Amino acid sequence: MTELHKAAIAYYNNIHDRDLQDKAWNFFRSMDTDGNGRVSFHELVEFFRQCGHNWADYNFFNGLDRNQDGNLDFWEVLTLYYIMKTRGVWCQSCGLCQMGLYFTCVACFDSASNTYDLCTDCYSERRYRHHHISFLDNYVLLRSKRGLPPGQPNLNQVRKC
Repeated sequence: MTELHKAAIAYYNNIHDRDLQDKAWNFFRSMDTDGNGRVSFHELVEFFRQCGHNWADYNFFNGLDRNQDGNLDFWEVLTLYYIMKTRGVWCQSCGLCQMGLYFTCVACFDSASNTYDLCTDCYSERRYRHHHISFLDNYVLLRSKRGLPPGQPNLNQVRKC
């Protein structure tokens, strides 16, 4: 979560469009329903419910709560905003949100309107049913877009640093 928090702040601090910064503040204000400048776990759950998600994970909330005061300040909510805008990936098998490494079906990524994504546990233990067989993790998939054939990561070639 620390890397995600740092990335969220880095993007926010380097935005040249004030309107985007305002959107982040509006997002925070929409969650802070009592106007006290903090978002409680209850407010977070209610926000997700109003958005149509029946999802509440206290461990996730605690991960966002960097100072462990039981509430989220703007910068902690900014991390959530960043996650929601950039990490909207859910395991198709177990349903958990993927914020780190996950596997994607290459064929669906290249041609379908929706990707088919799996957490490392579900992919490793083959706990999924899917009609395609070529999966790459999100980092290898990105690197493969630089010229390697889909589904064929070049794991033998190691560059010296």
